[in-house]
Amino acid sequence: MNKSNKNSVILLYLALLVFWIVLASRIGLAELIVGAVAVLLVVAYSLDLVFTKHEATKLTLKTLIRFFVLLVTLIKEMIIANIHVAKIVLSPSLPVDPGFVKIKQPLKKELNQALFGNAITLTPGTLTVDLNKDEIVIHALKVEYAHAIENGPIQKAFIRLEGEES
Repeated sequence: MNKSNKNSVILLYLALLVFWIVLASRIGLAELIVGAVAVLLVVAYSLDLVFTKHEATKLTLKTLIRFFVLLVTLIKEMIIANIHVAKIVLSPSLPVDPGFVKIKQPLKKELNQALFGNAITLTPGTLTVDLNKDEIVIHALKVEYAHAIENGPIQKAFIRLEGEES
């Protein structure tokens, strides 16, 4: 493991430990020990997934900015999707056009593909049904919602995070 990967492992460990502390109902020595051990096990279990030469993303200021932009974009799109779904649910005619749509998989790294699939599912009105290296199958309340994901803001943010300029 090179120095960059070691730093990334330490950073992941610390980030997950902070997340554990935030989620803990109270913070005592026992909770810190259990959290530290649990986080260590999670990091050890995910080493081969996250820190392979192909999957690892260099931790740079540019990457952090792109990740922050991705988070802001995801939150914005989730709010917009919530409004759209609320309009559907509150409408007396219930204007739904459900269906499945296949879109091209834009990402190369498996971790980013999984995160993109989860981001689609986090957006109300859409659900990632299947995911592989070539395509993503999405179910949506309205087919147009699924089509909007392709070349949409979330997809573009993930592509930028992976390092490709679009």
